[in-house]
Amino acid sequence: MDRLDFAIKLARRVGFYLLQHWGNALNVKEKSSFQDIVSDCDKHAQQMILSEIERHFPKEAVLAEEDHFETGQKLWIVDPIDGTMNFVHGLPSFAVGIAYSEGGNILLGVVHDPVLNETFYAVRNGGAYKNGERISVSEKTTLKESIGNVGFYVGFTGHFINAIEKHVRRMRMVGSAVLAASYVACGRFDFFVAKRANPWDVAPVLLIVPEAGGCVSDLQGRPANLSSGEYLFSNGKVHSSVLKIIEKVAKT
Repeated sequence: MDRLDFAIKLARRVGFYLLQHWGNALNVKEKSSFQDIVSDCDKHAQQMILSEIERHFPKEAVLAEEDHFETGQKLWIVDPIDGTMNFVHGLPSFAVGIAYSEGGNILLGVVHDPVLNETFYAVRNGGAYKNGERISVSEKTTLKESIGNVGFYVGFTGHFINAIEKHVRRMRMVGSAVLAASYVACGRFDFFVAKRANPWDVAPVLLIVPEAGGCVSDLQGRPANLSSGEYLFSNGKVHSSVLKIIEKVAKT
């Protein structure tokens, strides 16, 4: 079975399920804090994905957000709802994320946005696509032309926005890491900063953004991987400029 076709169809099927409960999630509970929540929809969507992987690729491991932490040479990395807070509150920015890696190298990534019916995907050395059309990062070369996005992290986000807002056209907060980075890949954003992210939050876009011609690093400018924990996704042309501002924030 073709893994990319499998992942795309599965992400879209899960996305259809999520649309039935969007803004009306069942049994919403706090996880680590009141700012981190989970619903029965997260758990059911994840089980839908796990069941299909088990059926078609029974010898392969799965790392998934909701307490499913396997390891293996061949590893699927799953986020059933990236942007649960948006999903629960009826906001339109949430997505299904599925990636596949071998030996720590991501070979394919899929991000499906059920609300806009947009599927972003890439395979290693094969380019990046949205609904079958090739995508690429923006050509903006300066921050003053740029629109950026930042994830929510207490103690960082406000300071970062305060430091960068006078240099850019606008800043935005989408509330879904895989969507924000996918928007970098297709040129809607010029950069995205994630101060705290788990592997399942970013696995697909660690491939999609570079395959679209962009750049991914940690917040010190080092090559990023699944365990980096913090990320800068950009079109490459404004990468160093954003890193300089992040460095200034770190010193304050």
